[in-house]
Amino acid sequence: MAWSIIVIILLASADQLLKAVVRNNISPGESMTVIDGFFYLVNRHNPGAAWSFLANKDWGVYVLTVISAVVTLIMLVIIFRSRHLRLQACLTLVIAGSLGNLVDRIRYKGVTDYLDFHFGDYIFPTFNLADMLIVCGTILLALLILTDHDLVKGGWSCWSKKEKAGDLSVKENTHGSEDNH
Repeated sequence: MAWSIIVIILLASADQLLKAVVRNNISPGESMTVIDGFFYLVNRHNPGAAWSFLANKDWGVYVLTVISAVVTLIMLVIIFRSRHLRLQACLTLVIAGSLGNLVDRIRYKGVTDYLDFHFGDYIFPTFNLADMLIVCGTILLALLILTDHDLVKGGWSCWSKKEKAGDLSVKENTHGSEDNH
């Protein structure tokens, strides 16, 4: 569990560092060509969520900040309560990204996005490292849920909580043997 906190801090810090470099070196509205016609670095302020969801609402950034903070805290509790290492790893990525964007929302009332990809006439929505961490962690979590039947069947048995009547916790089952219920 301590490794999760260290990784979260490192990844969220890397996200904040990259955003600071962009804010200090690229003016809003300008871009730096990395691969002409395909990949650019830009400095975009996004007061909303993905694809600028709620960006046009004055209260949107506040709602997103509260939701992000609450969900991040819930995921932290799950990391500390769970003994499932792969679940902890997936949530670590999601939390690091969420924290990186949460810091931006609190400090700047919006998120700094800087990765801009063009596919012919289509311009993919601009994003940042925190967004990538959230997406990758969520995809890995979905794959874990779909493939790790012990996680799903085990229910609360993957939690480290101990009940008065006895220990209900089990170690992560990685070899497909039966659960210890």
